[in-house]
Amino acid sequence: MGGFCLPSVLLILFTIGMSSAHSCKPQMLCPFGWESWDGSCYKLLEETEAWKEGRLKCQEMGGEMVAPSSSEENNYILSKTIDYLWINCNDLENEWQWDCTSDSDGHWNWNAGEPNRRILENCIALMSIRSGNWVDHQCSEEFQVICKGKMVEHTNLKQWRLLASCLTGHTLREIPTTNVRACATVCDYDPRCRSFNVLHFGTGERICQLNSGTRYEADHTQFVKSKKPFSCIYGER
Repeated sequence: MGGFCLPSVLLILFTIGMSSAHSCKPQMLCPFGWESWDGSCYKLLEETEAWKEGRLKCQEMGGEMVAPSSSEENNYILSKTIDYLWINCNDLENEWQWDCTSDSDGHWNWNAGEPNRRILENCIALMSIRSGNWVDHQCSEEFQVICKGKMVEHTNLKQWRLLASCLTGHTLREIPTTNVRACATVCDYDPRCRSFNVLHFGTGERICQLNSGTRYEADHTQFVKSKKPFSCIYGER
């Protein structure tokens, strides 16, 4: 299904989800639901989170909580929110010694009077109402979070075993998808993902389910063959 450099091959097969030529050059892209900017991938979490929980959710998805490394990046993430936004900077280990887990290159965008050295304010938030300036804040507050990750190579489905079945009871999360390859790419991006399902509802809508395990670790009742051809595709390494 992949691995050959053919200039023009049309594959009309739902299980692969490709309709264009293979390329000898690896295609780098962001997983579905992530936005590309300046060579990286960004995703705004749907729910507000406390600082530690937000950072953990980003890590679980294969990225990190964003910490702007330039004024341009600061302005980019500013355009994605109208509220306070956590960034990956804190002084939790050493009071008043601020650490950003990025190549910040000396970019600090403190608001006037900040940091104000209040002992309980150990995490940094970006204030969209103040042109993206930074303030120190209590880490327990729930603000918006943007995750940042690396672009990845478009997944080669030759590396996956695809079956007309579904694994149940092991779903990590669900997202809309366009085809099987896109779902496999998201699974590759998420370090928790061991396998995936692509559900096809016959209306053109497809859902990608990321699984925490494989069919070999499941009860036999949890691995079910598709009732209709291609209604569910299961993928594993």
